[in-house]
Amino acid sequence: MVTDPLRIGLIGAGAIGAWHARIVAERRDAVLAAVCDSDAGRASVLAARYGAKPFVDAADLFADVALDGVIIASPERVHGEHARLAAAAGVPMLIEKPVAPDPVGVEAIRAVTEGSGVAVMAGHVERFEIGSAGLKAAVEQGVCGGVVTIAARRQFVAADTPRFKGLSTTLRILGVHDFDLVAWVHPVPVIEVYAAAGRGRVFAETGLDDHVVTTLRFADGAVGLVESAWTLPRPYGVFTSPEGWSPAGNNRLDVFGSTGMVSNDMGLRGQQLVAFDETEGFRAAGIRHQPILHGKVTGALAEEVAAFIAMIADRTPPLVGLADALRAVRLTEAAEASLATGLPVRLD
Repeated sequence: MVTDPLRIGLIGAGAIGAWHARIVAERRDAVLAAVCDSDAGRASVLAARYGAKPFVDAADLFADVALDGVIIASPERVHGEHARLAAAAGVPMLIEKPVAPDPVGVEAIRAVTEGSGVAVMAGHVERFEIGSAGLKAAVEQGVCGGVVTIAARRQFVAADTPRFKGLSTTLRILGVHDFDLVAWVHPVPVIEVYAAAGRGRVFAETGLDDHVVTTLRFADGAVGLVESAWTLPRPYGVFTSPEGWSPAGNNRLDVFGSTGMVSNDMGLRGQQLVAFDETEGFRAAGIRHQPILHGKVTGALAEEVAAFIAMIADRTPPLVGLADALRAVRLTEAAEASLATGLPVRLD
């Protein structure tokens, strides 16, 4: 039976929103119906690219366009308002990470969406990355025995940090990925969080910490280490060719246990796709989250959108829900509190 494509709206036409727009537009079972951004020009350009209707105000979007789902990729400080509007309109939503700046914000979104019966999926893209999922499955199968240490590193070029000045933090942008990831792989309560920051050029220019190291102590005695950094050299991730390449990071996830280890290495020396020439020098392609294959976006972000579309079409629970988002945001908040005081933060 042939059904009409789902009509999907997008709120937030920035870098990640543009990827979401393209992924939706490339699907056969969905169409990008509307794009909203506080920057009218940016909304119009992205909407025109995919035949969608542009909006500056999200309330106008929901009043004017009948949607089957909406992707909220606006800044986290306005996620709550956009979720409230979507819930009032009865529209299922995918909310980019972090779902809210703090636990109170996540709880408010949960209250308004549960009250209206609207499904919500949290946009934690690492859950849809093959290496992350494979590592979790191996740990669950007991490959490394009991977990002793879990260590996550996420390191990028600082080229995009100026756009976050005064709006977000290194831990909300980078750390929240790995707080969710380590808690997903090792779902044991965290009882203590301690964070320390290395501050250099990025901090001086934007107020974002250059490099944050966070330690987590789990209730079963295991420890976690999360590194969140903007310390790769600029030429590593700023380039104009080859066309279609996205910058890569220096990322990895290791689990060390009582009888073995499991590792997902996405590090500098393990890049699968690199280029080097006399004009632009070295650059590495990020092929995990949104690589281009035969002209279309594939990878973890496309799988995330596919899961969102399936949630709407099949009326199934979200693969990543607000409880997951709340846990990640709570750990982020605790790490930021530790940064502010220089002391460990105990969790209930």
